[in-house]
Amino acid sequence: MQEIYAYRQSNEHDLAKAERHLLQSVDMLYALFVYQLSFWVEVKRFAERRIEENRNKLLPTKEDLNPNLKFVNNLVLNALDNNNHLIRLEQTYKINWADHREDFIRSFYNRMLEFPEYKEYMSKETNDFEGDRRLLMTIIDKYMPEDSLLYDFYSDRDLAFNSDYQLALYLTWKFLNDLPASFNENSMLPPAYKTQNEGDEDDKAFVVKLFEKTLLHADEYVDLVKDNISNWDYDRLALMDRILIFMAMTEFCEFHFIPVKVTINEYIEISKYYSTPDSRRFVNGMLDRMAILLKEKGKLVKTGIGLIDK
Repeated sequence: MQEIYAYRQSNEHDLAKAERHLLQSVDMLYALFVYQLSFWVEVKRFAERRIEENRNKLLPTKEDLNPNLKFVNNLVLNALDNNNHLIRLEQTYKINWADHREDFIRSFYNRMLEFPEYKEYMSKETNDFEGDRRLLMTIIDKYMPEDSLLYDFYSDRDLAFNSDYQLALYLTWKFLNDLPASFNENSMLPPAYKTQNEGDEDDKAFVVKLFEKTLLHADEYVDLVKDNISNWDYDRLALMDRILIFMAMTEFCEFHFIPVKVTINEYIEISKYYSTPDSRRFVNGMLDRMAILLKEKGKLVKTGIGLIDK
């Protein structure tokens, strides 16, 4: 969606170049996901260094000598710290936290100490996988989206990061939500692309085909929408609404294994986050109408699981 929007706004319409940029953007999003996991490991390592520094003070306190190890013993963070796949991905994306000032990590860690959820977590004596995972998910969901220092840090690393920061947070949250307690040093992190069921498009091909077909058939879609719009002025439609409708129409016609209702529901959800307050109702109505019209024209043909109507 973002790449189609950029393409439509650009004066340069080189489709092959745009497709390369699209795939680079997907890889960059995956890199940011890896950065997020690596960041949490580094926060844990910082906490370990702080504990050790406090123990070695000239006049350590009782708390310094008997620190609360709950966070540094977090089962999820320790599994990630020892995970061979994450280590290889950090090398691939050249993630080296020694290159950055430690005060960035220290700043986040000190803020985290004041989170009520963190204090409650630290008050419990023993570690359990679900509690350790829930702490990280809560902080990611509640505090990290509005953390300007983190946002600025990733933006400074690469300009493409700033538009993907929120999505990468969601991917990290989802990864933790799905993480099995059996995750260990030999477990594999999810790949950037996941192959679908046998006979379906794989994800990478899906991405390119959806992008390409939406752009190639845009003029045809414009005419269909214009001819069947009611109570709306096409020229006043938000560009994002047009793009979402066109992408959904591409799924209707080109991806026979995706049920119509799945497509409609997904694009309604996207419209709630990326378009206008009225978009959900408009997109819903237009896609219902387009599905009927395309089916009458013989252009909407579903097979296999695409025939599921619920």
